[in-house]
Amino acid sequence: MEVSMLRKIVIASTLGLFLATSVITPASAATIKTGSSCTKAGTTKKVGSKSYLCGKNPFVSPTKNTWALKTCLEGYDSYMSIKDDLIPQAVDMLGLLSGADKITQQAEIDKMTSDNVLVLNALKTKWCKKGA
Repeated sequence: MEVSMLRKIVIASTLGLFLATSVITPASAATIKTGSSCTKAGTTKKVGSKSYLCGKNPFVSPTKNTWALKTCLEGYDSYMSIKDDLIPQAVDMLGLLSGADKITQQAEIDKMTSDNVLVLNALKTKWCKKGA
């Protein structure tokens, strides 16, 4: 009788341990995709061929840290640099030029501005899009 009770306890314990370990999923197994929350800015994770960076995605949730494709955050930094620094500097230089040089420089500024708008649209619709 005592062996039967011991056997039942061993079987119940084994079954309980099996169930407990099969139900709990580790936090590292959470799905990482653009827009899912993360805690430490600057952390990088690679999922398949995609590299994700934890930071503030300006198109998903600019107030909290979320996972974003690395190209999203790097591309946004480049976009802002061109918009805030390079284009205004080129416009300032435009005032120093005259004649054909001024027309050529204006065409370059227009092209740079147009290309930068295309980059912004690609960031919004592809690289920084939630779920990417």
